[in-house]
Amino acid sequence: MENNKLIGLVVAWGAQDWIRPALNQALEFCDEVMVVVSPFGPTLRQYEDDTYNICKEYKGIKLLDYEPPQGVCTRHANCYIANHMLEHSSLRVPGNWIWILDTDEFYMDSTYKEIKSVIDDGGYNWITIESKFFYINMQHYLDEIGERIFRIADINEKFIPTIKWTNWGKSKNRYVIRRSNGMFHYSMLTNTNRHCAKWRERDQSDRAEWHDRIYIHYDLDNEEYWTNENLKRYGIKSPWFNIGAISNKEGKLFKYEGRHPKFIEEAGLHKIKDFREFNKAKIGGKET
Repeated sequence: MENNKLIGLVVAWGAQDWIRPALNQALEFCDEVMVVVSPFGPTLRQYEDDTYNICKEYKGIKLLDYEPPQGVCTRHANCYIANHMLEHSSLRVPGNWIWILDTDEFYMDSTYKEIKSVIDDGGYNWITIESKFFYINMQHYLDEIGERIFRIADINEKFIPTIKWTNWGKSKNRYVIRRSNGMFHYSMLTNTNRHCAKWRERDQSDRAEWHDRIYIHYDLDNEEYWTNENLKRYGIKSPWFNIGAISNKEGKLFKYEGRHPKFIEEAGLHKIKDFREFNKAKIGGKET
């Protein structure tokens, strides 16, 4: 068995409620933690909060000051930031692995153990992770799948738009972590007005419209009405605007009643009943 190292990449902005659990997770799971606090683009600068100051409290991370070059769209900014972090990593050598650890993505200890066994196996080049994509609270979710962990096979490999590894998808040596032990993805529980600003900057105003017309008003006690509204407006009977996140057979949200990763429970975030209400008081978080 090999003892390959994990480089954790954390990019954060407007994440003061999530950054501590995210950094605690990264420090426990990874051999090196690289962090950049960046707005990705001028539109998102309005969501600046205490994230950077919180990061400065952590001694075990490598906190880099970096912003993508002017003119780079937010769709590609993550690639510039991730590659900059890798350039300053002391563990960027063939055989080691890169783990994208966004501030809204969390894992159980059992998942980390599975990941560690995969990277030490030596027979895989990337890891696909099935996840629960939570919606409104930490009890309702959609199914999702994505890539977050990549093996460094060559020192010249890098991230390409949109935050894909150079050899992503080209190798059959892929390991899949099933949803029962997968990722807890809390993206829509963060300040969604920030997501809307990003979507508008990326010329994805249809997604911002969906947020304003469906997500903000979605009633967990009357899902049938709202999934039908989504069908009329966006052509899919689902709480989501496309097939990137999958509903149950009835077009509704899945239910989850289990534990959440310890970093989330330690922060008390799992107790919040409706993150739309929670985020209204945040900077830029006025009701839409």
